[in-house]
Amino acid sequence: MNFKKKFVTGIAAASIFFTATVPFNVLAEKPPLFQYNGEEELRVSQIAQYDSGLGEGGTEIMAYDESTRTAFVTNGTAKGFDIISINNLDSGEFKEIPSSKRVLLSSFGIEGIDDITSIAVNPVMDVVAITAVSDPKTDPGYVVFTNKNGEYITHVQVGALPDMVTFTPDGTKAIVANEGEPSDDYSVDPEGSISIINVGLSVNTLTFTEDQLDEKVRAGSKGTILQQLEPEYVTVSDDSTTAYVTLQENNAIATVDLINEEIIDVKGLGAKDHSAPGNELDAIDNEEADIKKQPLLGFYLPDAIDTFEYNGKTYILTPNEGDSRDYEAYSEEGSVEDIADQIKLNADHYQGYTQSELDEAVENGLLEDLAGTDITLEQGKNADGVYEALYSFGGRSFSIFDADTMELVYDSGSEFEEIILEAMPQHFNTNNDELKFDGRSDGKGPEPETVISGEIDGTTYAFVALERFSGIMIYDLSIPAAPEFVSLISSRDFSEDVKGDVSPEGLQFIPAEVSPTGNPLLAATHEISGTIAVYEINGKMPAAETKTFDDIQGHWAQQSIESLATKGIVSGYSADKFAPEKSISRAEIAGLIDRALQLDTSTENSGEFKDVEGSAWYKESVKDVAGADILVGYGDNTFRPEEEMTREEIIAVMIRAYEYAKGTDIEADAEEMLADFVDADEISEWAKQEVAEAIAAHLVYGVTENEIQPGKDVTRAEAAAMIQRLLQ
Repeated sequence: MNFKKKFVTGIAAASIFFTATVPFNVLAEKPPLFQYNGEEELRVSQIAQYDSGLGEGGTEIMAYDESTRTAFVTNGTAKGFDIISINNLDSGEFKEIPSSKRVLLSSFGIEGIDDITSIAVNPVMDVVAITAVSDPKTDPGYVVFTNKNGEYITHVQVGALPDMVTFTPDGTKAIVANEGEPSDDYSVDPEGSISIINVGLSVNTLTFTEDQLDEKVRAGSKGTILQQLEPEYVTVSDDSTTAYVTLQENNAIATVDLINEEIIDVKGLGAKDHSAPGNELDAIDNEEADIKKQPLLGFYLPDAIDTFEYNGKTYILTPNEGDSRDYEAYSEEGSVEDIADQIKLNADHYQGYTQSELDEAVENGLLEDLAGTDITLEQGKNADGVYEALYSFGGRSFSIFDADTMELVYDSGSEFEEIILEAMPQHFNTNNDELKFDGRSDGKGPEPETVISGEIDGTTYAFVALERFSGIMIYDLSIPAAPEFVSLISSRDFSEDVKGDVSPEGLQFIPAEVSPTGNPLLAATHEISGTIAVYEINGKMPAAETKTFDDIQGHWAQQSIESLATKGIVSGYSADKFAPEKSISRAEIAGLIDRALQLDTSTENSGEFKDVEGSAWYKESVKDVAGADILVGYGDNTFRPEEEMTREEIIAVMIRAYEYAKGTDIEADAEEMLADFVDADEISEWAKQEVAEAIAAHLVYGVTENEIQPGKDVTRAEAAAMIQRLLQ
């Protein structure tokens, strides 16, 4: 795959004050937006953030009312929901969104509520539905109905642990997935079910029968098969006649006839062979990024679900998160080391291995390498109790299924991990509450949590939220059997464990025709940070004509110069001359970095320099790079813009720019990194650590194999090559 990367950064701090039913403060600052693009590029910017003020659990699921341009957001921490207006959002302008009202379910006199799990807005009536879990969760739960002002209407009883509610597009029915989890001690284990609530508030709760299940529906050894069925998430066809419901722990999807109000069937999704080409993964937490084939079969186990139409046919989208049945009295979870003496892998289960290859891999320590990798202890055993195959949780991908047959049409394979490794390698398989490189590799990797589709300028896109990494993958669905990666975006601030927008839990696509800005919006609720990020999508970027110069033809830096010139980051001395061998000044470097990183960081650190005139072309760039502590002035309050830069100076500037853009520090042992360079002693003491870090980050190389030449003036060509590596 060929990807290109674009950073969008900049932090603007502000605060707002408002009143709500329950007062609380919102003190948000604009997170830095990271964007990494494929061959196609969408213009994406974050134009708003809502902060619940409660941190984890403050925002989980959002529903949008098109008629009033109002959002309704579950607040599990407060056991209620927030009502927020986004009607005043402006295109391209970042705003902090205040809460209009916080509604607590306790104010309705409903007793014994343990949690709020989902919310939905009726598309044609003044009705909002909220799912409420009882205490204990094994008791029947409730759907609470209010109007759009948050005023109580009524509530109805549904099945145990209602996990998701949605309305049919025609507004006549609410569909509820009742997960029916057991108690932790397994003394009570209710059956999962699906409730249909009609406009007259009559409730029909559908239960499952074994004859509805196909042979691929996943089940374990604890409880009956019907007790183990756990409906999770619902989507409804455009014509309001059919619902599709994920049963996550069962690795299955149920199809429900909404006209006759009956479950048609439940079909299992099978497993993903991680030994097959294109399905590789990093399954080992060893502080290395190593995506390769492994003898693992990953159950897809999707959480959310959505549908889209193509040529009159319905397709299902699934984010293959993975989940398990894990309770105090019973857990299916284990690791390879737990059953190492019971494993004898059989190549019949794997496309990518012969038996001799498997045996040799085991002999060479394969099982020891996979010792900590999470697997289920329920599947993979033969009649003698020997594990012939290892089954893991989740597909680390998104999939497309034929809604009629539930046959797999497409799976993104190993792309999520590959893209993250290219885009932000130091945060590969990190966690949502702790920045730890490779920390989730032995679990479920980036963990795709939810998915939604939306149409932009006639093209249908899939948006897939990655819960652990805290990003959103965007794919073009023009060809359902061959979607194309478009962008990875994230407004997580990676400078701290939890900062910015962290752990997307829900997505809401707002089409252009009902958007307050006139452009499509994507709202992402982030569970760990308790925030909502609102992204504006301004359509596709037009393909740019490659810009070149006469004096760089055949030059070693031609590709870098052309790439940066096409993006408007570098310019020539004339229309056809670049002057690649000319030395570069501090002012020119300031301009290059400012344009490359799209800085907007003028702060108290970037005051006026007495030698930077107000009319100077580089004035704003100097302010920006100084404000970011990338290229600062001298003690006499000068910047010396015309002064030429040496290699050690520009290398130090590049690593600062890299660390600023990435939001993290590079660690390097200066003595070790510089040991192979014969002129290491010529590097100034102040610069040695930063030069070592830049080498470790592959930002710079020696002029020769073993020479840094730290005192050599830097040419415009060398600077362009460094900027290109910075962006890569």
